[in-house]
Amino acid sequence: MSPVIDCHAHIVPPQMWRTMQSDGARYGVDIREDGQRRMIRLAGSNYARPMYMPLTTTDERIATMDRQGVDRQVLSGYIDFSGYTMPLDLGTRFAELQNETIAGVVAANPTRYLGAANVPLQDTATAIRVMQRAHRDYGFRAVQVAPYFGGKKFLDDPALDPFWAAAQEMGILILFHPYDEQPAAGLSDYFLHNCIGYPLQTTIAAVRMMFSGVFTRFPELRMRLPHAGGFLPFQIERFRHAADFRPEPRSRGFTGDPLDVLKGLYYDTVTFSPMTLRYLVDLVGADRLLLGSDFPFEMGDPDPVGTVKAAIAPEHQDKVLGGTIARLLCLDSACRCP
Repeated sequence: MSPVIDCHAHIVPPQMWRTMQSDGARYGVDIREDGQRRMIRLAGSNYARPMYMPLTTTDERIATMDRQGVDRQVLSGYIDFSGYTMPLDLGTRFAELQNETIAGVVAANPTRYLGAANVPLQDTATAIRVMQRAHRDYGFRAVQVAPYFGGKKFLDDPALDPFWAAAQEMGILILFHPYDEQPAAGLSDYFLHNCIGYPLQTTIAAVRMMFSGVFTRFPELRMRLPHAGGFLPFQIERFRHAADFRPEPRSRGFTGDPLDVLKGLYYDTVTFSPMTLRYLVDLVGADRLLLGSDFPFEMGDPDPVGTVKAAIAPEHQDKVLGGTIARLLCLDSACRCP
């Protein structure tokens, strides 16, 4: 039986938070009090975001994992701290701070945690160097990326091709995660920026990468989409139809069937719905699903292992609960990862 590994969890390490409070200007971070909230503004951004303090906890995290039956978490940063709006020197420094402090949390409890890097996508060459350093110095085999960078350049931008090439060559798992500083019209109320906006951002990013030919050029690229792939798996026939009858999807190098692209990606299980997961297994196969919780956010799954066990046939549960991601992160002693 493989260890149970949660591939979707977030952290702002306590040391990182202390550094942001004491020396924020050095990292392009401005912290201000707004009543009972701490508001964070990153250099180059017009958007101030509230700090979600449960991200900074560690003892409570272990207790939650024990209660959930999770052996290890892959620790990704707070997606709002991606820092892609920052000037390159600050964005690089901020990414390195996140990676160093996440590595510290992992080193203090290596049997419970694994790390994922943050990289400054605003400059491809620098992003590659930061990813390589996180892999070399900290052993990270995953990198978290947000849906757009440099204003609103999307992940299909040709400037990122060398980054995807490097990630593919290194066998790095790309942990895509949505967010949007300026939600689309109609999404500002009722928490729709999250309920609709986040799955929409995932769908936009994945389909742009698909139709621009990113996955055609880099067929071995490992990418995990959160929240069961957003809306993408559930509208796949619409995208297949567009690929058959419209010229745009193939105008920049996409070839093949969109469904085959879907079957080459990975998806976490944050759906709250066994029925949804069963559909996804029928569509892409159980070996493409990875246990996720979205800890510590309130939109996370409080019982991710229970969700999987309610949805997935017993003979496939080991893969979903940890077997597949253990292979992707090269945790098996027989691994031959790059």
